[in-house]
Amino acid sequence: MKTIIAFCIALATLSAFSQRTIDTEVGEFNEIKVFDLIEVNLIQSDENRISIKGRNVDDIKWVNKDGVLKLRMQLEKKFQGEDTFIEVYYTNLNVIDGNEGAKITCNELEQKKRIELRAQEGAQIKIGMDVDDVDIKAVTGGVIEASGLAKNQSIVLNTGGVFDGRNLKTSNSEVKISAGGEAEVFASERIDIDVKAGGDVTVYGQPKEVNKSTFVGGRIRIVD
Repeated sequence: MKTIIAFCIALATLSAFSQRTIDTEVGEFNEIKVFDLIEVNLIQSDENRISIKGRNVDDIKWVNKDGVLKLRMQLEKKFQGEDTFIEVYYTNLNVIDGNEGAKITCNELEQKKRIELRAQEGAQIKIGMDVDDVDIKAVTGGVIEASGLAKNQSIVLNTGGVFDGRNLKTSNSEVKISAGGEAEVFASERIDIDVKAGGDVTVYGQPKEVNKSTFVGGRIRIVD
């Protein structure tokens, strides 16, 4: 019986240790880059700090250089961040960049003049926004899901990049796809589409002006 109790206590202690939290100030930044399957939740705040939770909290490596905050695992734990969750508190953010299967979520509406989103190597970004201009780039299996409002958007996809922007209501959109990619886009005034070497574009919003070009495959569908 004593052995069982001792085992349970040891197990509880180990679990508590593995699930502990690390909070640290990271200094001012306006761009974030996430790697190694790490999951990040972006939170608007009046301070710049991170809260690391889950497993492997001691193996997170962060660097803030010239206003670019990079979050990744230590080299010996590379690509092992799937059980690690980081809350990132920020005062201003202009560029969100996901890499190596990272998952980045912005649960609050991002309101600003301009924002840039990048996803590559299977990374995922999910965001709501109210902006004038947004630049979107998804390559090598990166996925970006956006909703809200934007006056103008520019989208570049290749090698399997995906943009789910049906719920991002824009006036003007520009879409460029090469070597495969999928885009769902909403535009009410004008859309320019250029597809090379395969790709699919679905357009919502019944834009008044549609300019489209395809080369060596590619499908463009305008939804009434």
